[in-house]
Amino acid sequence: MQRERWIDIYRGIGILLVVWGHVYGGYSFELIFLFHMPLFFFISGYLFRAVAAPAAFCRRKAAQLLIPYATFLLLIGMPLALHLWLTGHDSAALRDFAVGLLLGGSRLSAWLAAFWFVTSFYVVLAIEALLIGRCSRKLLLWLHAAMLLLAYANAFFAPALKVPFAANVALAAAPFFYAGYLLRQLPDARRPYRTAAVVALAMMVAVMANHHFGWRLSLGYDMKVTQYGVPGLSFIAALACCLWMMRAARAIDRRWPAAAQVLAELGQAAIVIMFMHMVFTMGLAALLGEQYRLLRVAAGVAGSWAVYRSSLRWTWSRALLLGSAPDQAALRGHRRAMHG
Repeated sequence: MQRERWIDIYRGIGILLVVWGHVYGGYSFELIFLFHMPLFFFISGYLFRAVAAPAAFCRRKAAQLLIPYATFLLLIGMPLALHLWLTGHDSAALRDFAVGLLLGGSRLSAWLAAFWFVTSFYVVLAIEALLIGRCSRKLLLWLHAAMLLLAYANAFFAPALKVPFAANVALAAAPFFYAGYLLRQLPDARRPYRTAAVVALAMMVAVMANHHFGWRLSLGYDMKVTQYGVPGLSFIAALACCLWMMRAARAIDRRWPAAAQVLAELGQAAIVIMFMHMVFTMGLAALLGEQYRLLRVAAGVAGSWAVYRSSLRWTWSRALLLGSAPDQAALRGHRRAMHG
């Protein structure tokens, strides 16, 4: 079955917002943080199908997600560790950095700041593989509501808790995933696109007013540090934005073929851009200064996309950087042949 291009466009929009949000502040930052990370969980839920063998599914997703995670973590993290050592940092700083690499999640910052997403996403996939297809819809709704409540409890009572691999963020992310899954069950004509547009626009106006008048209300999602906005309200607003973006991605696919092609390419490269964009945006800031924001966004997107395209060329890079199962199998077969 051929993949619908709008799905890659949707992810392309999302990853552009991720890079922009990590470079720019002000209104655009606050608007983007309404929904930019929930968007990825939502579309993954939309594409999800119940699995017959959860253990095999989790092994397959570990190879697809965690091998690239570990590879990119080492490729970026080891030079950073060497820099710490060469610049005279003490053993405690090096130890803390090594612990951060091992445990991930909110311990990772700066050039590694976006890595939390992949491990949290893997936890969500494991949870949903165990639940969907094995529990009734009513029970699933209650379970996901309970996860959301636990996420709010985490945010209110222990926001600084550094759970390894950002596994706690899965409590806030799984309800978005399940909402996407439920949406797939609805015929397109019954999906509340207009209501979503009204809610999303109203929330965006509220965000701009909040920024303009200095009310300092936390309205958006900074999932890595367990900030989930106003309980209930921010969740509904984020869902509305995700649904609205789905309609926008389909419109772009129909009406603007050149933009659609570019965004679809970025969507296909989204995981590599997630790993690599901070290297380019922060590296350029160190060289030229933080004021060149648009140039840094462009470098983060184009540089990461170039890494993705280069990774397609070789078996080892597709296996280790892109998580390609056939190429991982080919590498294993080559190793066995060498030792046979």
